[in-house]
This record gives sequence, C-alpha cells and structure tokens, in this order.
Amino acid sequence: MKEKSYMLAIPGHQEPEGRMEVLGRLKNAPDFRVITADMEEEGSIGLTAEYGGSRYRSLIYPTDFELPEFYRCQHLFPDVDIEAMQRAEGGLAVEMMFGEDALASYHLQLKIIHAILPDAVAVLDDSSEKILSGHWVSLAAVSSVPPAPRYIYTAQAVSGDEPVVWLHTHGLNRCGISELEILNSTKETYNSHYNVLETMANRLLELEEPLEPKEPLYLARLTDRAALMTTLVPWEEAVDLYDDDMLGGKDDRTEGHNGNTSAIFTYKTKDDYEAGKYSPISIYDEILEKNPIYWISTSETERMKALAAERASYMLRSLSDKENHILIKIGLTIDDEYQEENNTKEHIWFELLEAKDGKLTGKLTQEPYYVSGMHQDDIGTYTLNDLTDWIIFTPKRRITPDDVYIMDLEEKE
Repeated sequence: MKEKSYMLAIPGHQEPEGRMEVLGRLKNAPDFRVITADMEEEGSIGLTAEYGGSRYRSLIYPTDFELPEFYRCQHLFPDVDIEAMQRAEGGLAVEMMFGEDALASYHLQLKIIHAILPDAVAVLDDSSEKILSGHWVSLAAVSSVPPAPRYIYTAQAVSGDEPVVWLHTHGLNRCGISELEILNSTKETYNSHYNVLETMANRLLELEEPLEPKEPLYLARLTDRAALMTTLVPWEEAVDLYDDDMLGGKDDRTEGHNGNTSAIFTYKTKDDYEAGKYSPISIYDEILEKNPIYWISTSETERMKALAAERASYMLRSLSDKENHILIKIGLTIDDEYQEENNTKEHIWFELLEAKDGKLTGKLTQEPYYVSGMHQDDIGTYTLNDLTDWIIFTPKRRITPDDVYIMDLEEKE
C-alpha cells in the first residue's frame, strides 16, 4: 500500500497572498494542467492536476514549521538560506499520492511547489527525511528531465560504538514498494553495501511489477563469470538470523522500521535460489570493493544523457577556467559480437581537452571492455549528441549536471 508523499516548502520573498493567488499561480503553470481545485477547510486546496497523460490528486495547505535536527541536507546552502530556514515558523505543505510512474510523480510534486513558491528557500521532503535546496528545486522543476531516482529515497547509515552499521531507506513506501535494508554491515564495508542498496532501489523503481519476496533480481557483474543476484527478505524473517540486540535487530523494531521494509540478501547460485538458500551481501565484500559493474537501465541512461545535454552550457562555460578539470562520458558503439537488442553502447569517461564548434575532443581515461579498437589515452572527437554525462572538478568541489545550481550560487556571490 502506498503512503502519501509529503513535502513542505519554506517561502522566500514571493509568497502568495491567500488561496486565490495560489490558485492563479497553479493555473498559470506551464507543465501541468489544473483539472479541479477545491477550497477546503483551514486554508487548504484540494488539487487535481493532469501531467504526462495521468491525473494526480494533492492537498496544499499552510502549516507550522520547525527545522528537524536529524534530516539530511542534500544540497549546499548559502548562509543566508540557512538563516532563513532557522527563522522560519511556517511553510506550505504539499501532500500527494504517487501514480504508477514514481519519478514523474516526484517531478510533478516539485513543479507544484515551484509554481506556488518560485523562490522557495528550501523544501523538506518529509517522506525521505531530506532537505532540498530551493535553488536546486527551481532548476529541477523547470527542467524537462526528471531528477535522479535517488532523490525519491534517502539511505541512512546508523552506527554506534560497535562496528556494526545498519543501512536502511526512507521514501520508497510512497512508491508502493518496500523500504530496503542491509543488516550487519560494518564501518569498513558500508560504502560498498550502500552501492548495492542504491542500485537495488533504482531497479525496483523501474520494475513494472513489484519484486516478490525471495524473487531473484540481477544487480551487477562481479567478475567475468559471476553476477550479483539479489533478493528481498521481509524484515521479520531477516532479523531472526542475528542477535536480537544487534543494531537493526529485533529489539530495534518496537517503535519503528517495522512496516513495509525488507532486507537485501543474495543467491550465490541457481541451486541456492531453487533451494531458497539466501546469503548476506557480505560474502562478496572483497569483490564489491573493486567497483563491480552495476546495472543501469536504458531509461536511466537516457535520463542522464538528456540532463547532461540540457545543462551542457554549464560544463562548456567552466572549460574557460584552466583550474577546472572536466570529464565527459561518451557512448561508444561496442563490437558487433557484444551487441544486444537494447545494448549497443559502452559509456566511458574521457578527459575533455577542447570544445569547439559543437565538437568535444577528449582523451580516453580507461580501457574499454567491449570496444576493441580503442585504448586508454586514445584521443577522439565527438558531438554533443554522443555525450551521456559529465563532471567538473573545480579547486573547491565536484559538480555534475545535477549540481549546477552551485555554479549559479557562486556567480551571485
């Protein structure tokens, strides 16, 4: 059963005066269409909006606000925005039920907030327990490309005095799927386990049907001969494999994390799957440290490509600063023997050397797996249409297409 997605926006200077102005802003929004807007009790608006061929129902209302201490700040905040958050006593809440497309639903919720509060200081995504920059929300809302799937959820790593780390998500239940956990991780391995959890969450968000408990799911290529086949085990069963008083164990479930949540395990072999014998992810710790090839869907690759192209001007602009180091990811056509119906490209990183007349010249940073005619340090020239991702390394930080709001902030300083 899906939970409502709940977000709260902290107003900037363009706060609407009353519900009629809110309604006017919603009706003038360019990306969705207001079907009905019901004025309800205590200043709320019940909204039905059409977006991407589907209809969504949301509830919009003013509410009191207090900055939560434990929410994760997802973005960089200027001091002035932090001070505004600390002073804020009220905000605008937007509750919404997600449709079948979780990413489109999430994108619409941001668009609704931006339509009402175009200069919001921040947005608290209560469902995922994170705080989003208002500058990021503004860019995301006007984009034709939805945000990355990882924004839908937050993965928290909880630890104590003992070496045990408990990884678990918040935010997936609003998509109608189980929250995810990895039990009995450690301070040395939880980063590798986080990659497993994130890839698993992204895969589940794209499945047409929810993954059933104990059903296998391909997640990564570990070696030339071994794959990572994962599965979900309901938490009630998973905790029986560990001490009750372990972090994330049975004793931690009395007041929370006892709803729709499942732990990630793996099947080592087909025989193990058929016998119902699953193993902890930790059996692959040594391999997971060596950066296995995680599965990324065609649709996610296309989303990343579209965002990289949409915001390529930021990357090209940064090239003029000689202190910046830029990597570009290019889709190379793989050898015929490796091509499949939906897989004809290997996406690989180049160091950007020059950008001129719409052409990108770069030096290959690694050996391709499936392109025999190219090797590390080879130099090639490509078009913007070949671009699938990019990263700018400045003296201060790392900037991706998702992070360009930082460049806008720095230009305003």
